Amino acid sequence: MTQQWAEKAGVALAYLAARKRNRLRTREQIRAHQARRWRALSRWLTAHAPFYAACAGQPFECWPMMDKSRWMQHFDTLNTAGIALHDAYNVAERAERSRDFQPTLDGISVGLSTGTSGARGVFLASASERRRWAGAMLAKLLPGGLLARERIALLLRAGSNLYDTIQGARLTFRYFDLVQPLDELVDELDAYAPTILVGPAQALALLARLRSQGRARIAPRRVISAAEVLDPIDRTCMEQTWGIAIEQIYQATEGFLGHTCAQGVLHLNEDGLIVERAWIDRAQRRFVPIVTDLYRRTQPVVRYRLNDVLVQRELPCSCGSAHMALDRIEGREDDIVWLRARTGDASIPLFADALTRALLIADPAITDYQVDQIAPNALRIAIEPALDASREQLLRDALHALCERLDADMPDLIFAEMPAHALTHKRRRVRGLRPTRETEHA
Repeated sequence: MTQQWAEKAGVALAYLAARKRNRLRTREQIRAHQARRWRALSRWLTAHAPFYAACAGQPFECWPMMDKSRWMQHFDTLNTAGIALHDAYNVAERAERSRDFQPTLDGISVGLSTGTSGARGVFLASASERRRWAGAMLAKLLPGGLLARERIALLLRAGSNLYDTIQGARLTFRYFDLVQPLDELVDELDAYAPTILVGPAQALALLARLRSQGRARIAPRRVISAAEVLDPIDRTCMEQTWGIAIEQIYQATEGFLGHTCAQGVLHLNEDGLIVERAWIDRAQRRFVPIVTDLYRRTQPVVRYRLNDVLVQRELPCSCGSAHMALDRIEGREDDIVWLRARTGDASIPLFADALTRALLIADPAITDYQVDQIAPNALRIAIEPALDASREQLLRDALHALCERLDADMPDLIFAEMPAHALTHKRRRVRGLRPTRETEHA
């Protein structure tokens, strides 16, 4: 009981600290806060993380860049808890097999990433980091305060002690396992009757369809999409079913990265992060984020290049926040379809958002789609409802016009049946053959 009260007190203090950081109103205040936090963090890391010992006294821009492959390669010398990668992986893998996510390793929570971009990553979080995550999440999602009476349902492919940190008399936070049979999941959600529903877009959209068919009763006041790109088809389905605007959380293995404001605009959490931009298309404001978590110490995230493509908002958000605002999370770098240029040897990027809009404008009847680049000059396309000859021709014409605008060769189009999609895997509706690293850094 004493430990439970200590956990709750820790979350409450983290919540208050996060609310205080919400008062950073200008870019100057944000940059000053980031500089203070980085000075403290960098001194601590060079003393406690063997990998960073040689960085003592070096300016931020001289610290090494990181990606998932390198993060895992140097796991043993990067983490400051003295945990070996094979030990952490074994604990996390046993938890996923047993669906019991309570065990820790020397008090450190261990989890696995979904492996969307290749091999699965291992992540660590101490008790204090779990409390800070919970406090920051609540400060962003519950502006009305911790005394709000809410039942939050979090739909996850894998649980973690991270998600068991938030509990209270008026506020309950419950994890629902997406691995269980769908009927059981729906029955449990109906019984819990969440007021706030958080989960991957494809799971939320499926529940919305079940609700519209009379096969589910859940009627949350707020629905928050997380862990996947929120596709226009899924957003429309949910908003029509529940009659509310869909919010977003930008959450990854690497941390709590962003959330939507009251105006529905996604902002990056720059009170806890430094975000550098590796530009993919500066004219269209597309970039890959390189993030530094200013609070994470057990497994530092420093100058870590994600695999996401973000589109920065051109104008300031009307909510008044000085935190970087996004038009959207467009997908992953390997969602970009690279087409052959009509002339020369160059490759032309076809971004997932442009491809999606072309399909949906050409055929508004589409309720689901999947596009896979299976060769440099070939796309396999699956559409629901199934296409007849006239609708197929509409899509061919739309993609031909899109390639004309891009000055790219028209690829061969192979129309196929829609493959099965499990809720236990992240949904990616557009998948290219390879990512690009032809970027500018800023």
